[in-house]
Amino acid sequence: MAEERSITKGEKIERDVGIMRNDEILQSKIWRTVLHWTDMINTRVGRIGAYLLIPLGSIIFFEVILRYVFHSPTIWAWDLSVQIYAAILMLVGGFTLLHKGHVSVDVFLMSLHPRKRALLNMINATFCFISTVVLISYGSIVAWESFEMGERMSTVWEPIFWPVKMTIPLGGFLLLIQGVANFVRDFATFRAEGSK
Repeated sequence: MAEERSITKGEKIERDVGIMRNDEILQSKIWRTVLHWTDMINTRVGRIGAYLLIPLGSIIFFEVILRYVFHSPTIWAWDLSVQIYAAILMLVGGFTLLHKGHVSVDVFLMSLHPRKRALLNMINATFCFISTVVLISYGSIVAWESFEMGERMSTVWEPIFWPVKMTIPLGGFLLLIQGVANFVRDFATFRAEGSK
C-alpha cells in the first residue's frame, strides 16, 4: 500500500486553485499565510453554520410535533428559528465564495482560457467589493443602533434581536476577506498564464 506524502499548507493552496508554482505572489510567505488563514477562518465559520442547522431543524421539528400532535405550539420556536437561520445566512457567505458556490454562468466561464477567466473573476470581484463594503458599513450602523436601543423582535416572546444584526457586518467582513483572497489568486493566475 502506497504511503501518501503530507502536503504543506502552501502546496495545498496552490493545488486547490491551480496556480503556477513560480508566481511571485504565492511565493511570498506573507501572502500564502494570509490566504491560508482566510480560507481556514471561512471554512471554520462555514462548519459552524452547518452545525447550526442541527438545532434549527430540531426546533422546527419540535414545534411541528407540539403544534400538530399536542395542539400546544410554543411562543419561541418561530423567533429562535428565524434568528438562527438569519445568522447562518449571513455568516456562510465567505465559505460559499471559497467553494465557488455562488451563482455563476459556468457554461460560459468553463469555455474561457484560464487567463480570461481570471480577468473576468477580477472584474466581478470589483463589484463584489463595492457591495460588500456597503453591506459592512450600513450593516454596522444598523447593528450598532439595534444594540444601543436594545432592539427586540416584535413578537409575543420578544427576544433580543441585536446579536443577529451583528452578524450582518461580520458576515460582510468574512465575504470581503474571502473576495480579496480570491482576487489575489485570480491575479496570480492572470500573471502566470500571461507569462507562458
